Amino acid sequence: MLIPVAHFHKEVFGTFGIPFLLKIRQGEPFRDVMRRIQSMLEIQEKEFEKFKFAIVMMGRHQYITEDEYEVNLKDFQPQPGNMSHPRPWLGLDHFNKAPKRGRYTYLEKAIKIHN
Repeated sequence: MLIPVAHFHKEVFGTFGIPFLLKIRQGEPFRDVMRRIQSMLEIQEKEFEKFKFAIVMMGRHQYITEDEYEVNLKDFQPQPGNMSHPRPWLGLDHFNKAPKRGRYTYLEKAIKIHN
């Protein structure tokens, strides 16, 4: 099953970075999923230890804390009868190290108002 994966920091409504899809299998050890994500994103071990993983559903996140957690595909399937909410996704909770963009782009000229 393909699941969406996105980066966030504390609040799931403020995602950043580039989201991607990840293939998972029923009963797969989550430790293997973590290793695949680390290699895909090319993140060093020391930095990757700071990441927290969460299943995000209906705007709420539930952290995966157990090291022995095995993937359950039902956790990532949409809830029956709840068509107004998107399907659950895997969230990577970590600090955004990308530099903040300025409020104004430097390619645009300022607007001058003459009275």
